[in-house]
Amino acid sequence: MNEIASRTIQKTLKALSGTLDWSEPELHVGEGTLRQLPRLLKEKQLKKVLIVTDKGIIQAGLLEQFIMNLDEQGMTYRVFDGIEPNPTIEMCEEIAIHFNSLHADAIIAVGGGSVLDAAKAAGIVITQPEKPLSAFRGLLKVWKKTPYTVMVPTTAGTGSEGTIASVLSSATGNEKYAIMDNVLTPDLAVLDSDLIQTLPKSLIAGPGMDALTHAVEAYIGQSNTAETKEHAKTTVKLMSENLKKVYDGEVDAEARENLLLASYYGGRAFTRAYVGYVHAISHALTAYYNLPHGSTNATVLPHVLRLFGDNIADSLAELAVEAGIENPEGSAVENAKRFIKWVDEMNESMGIAKHIPEIKETDLDGLTEHAAKEAHPLYPVPVIFTRDDIKEAYRIVKGEIE
Repeated sequence: MNEIASRTIQKTLKALSGTLDWSEPELHVGEGTLRQLPRLLKEKQLKKVLIVTDKGIIQAGLLEQFIMNLDEQGMTYRVFDGIEPNPTIEMCEEIAIHFNSLHADAIIAVGGGSVLDAAKAAGIVITQPEKPLSAFRGLLKVWKKTPYTVMVPTTAGTGSEGTIASVLSSATGNEKYAIMDNVLTPDLAVLDSDLIQTLPKSLIAGPGMDALTHAVEAYIGQSNTAETKEHAKTTVKLMSENLKKVYDGEVDAEARENLLLASYYGGRAFTRAYVGYVHAISHALTAYYNLPHGSTNATVLPHVLRLFGDNIADSLAELAVEAGIENPEGSAVENAKRFIKWVDEMNESMGIAKHIPEIKETDLDGLTEHAAKEAHPLYPVPVIFTRDDIKEAYRIVKGEIE
């Protein structure tokens, strides 16, 4: 598809987006908010809940007090902990089976992005079981409201608790794709800073840079709005002020809370303004090599920003202000370079690789096709790359060329 056709589709979708419901989830923020959730659910007349999580959350004991409080409120519940990284359709279908057998009236997802995405997609299976989940791939194909959904993130990165998207993997594991529809926006989001208090450094760094990538890609794209730009700026500012502090182990509940808010607002920014080539390139890499999405995004981000060149100088210069690293006397181009250098330095300071040497020469055509298929024509990127441009980007990310 040529550039003119892609831009026409993107402009049409941006105009259409103004007619859609962009309501945000009911938001509860602060220390211990998960413990308060059972009382809130009872007030909402929700009596039977399916808790979706993973085995790591159970082993860490993060749900123990929450489950005790459910018992105190006399609520019926079941825990499904079978979610693994890069969730598949089969996992979502299993969630639906448990939901239906319990006759539940709400899904509560507690975990990282994989858990949240799986729970959102399972809602589609529950309400529209006559269609395969793969039929909803892409934009605005769901339409029918899913069950009442509560999102409780245990990492600060994906922002899935505030988005219209669910990202799934194929059964073979070599493809990732998104389902995007406004009806997938969660009903309620709980940002409890206690839940990220004991995260290992890798689960602070990667997700944090993932949230930053959401903000940057939304901000430099051509479908942003005044609201999404403000959300993106908020994310950059909060990440610049808090990510390294939390990574370095400072016990600061406010800093952890700010990371969760940064993730949420990054999600709100890209859920309407979209992402771009960083995500398209990264999704292919995670599908092919099972790499962690957040860290892969972090590695890819500065390379793609450099490829855009001066086309995004003004936007990056504005974000440099939010990051607190701009030179007031410098030009937009200079401050854009300062911003990219800051991203490089953030990655290096948290042990995130500059390159991904795992990329195989024999995979380049497949990776390029995967990324192009995801990005074109929907992503309103500042510059539309050819397939040769995307392949070159992979070579740069690999470290083969500068």
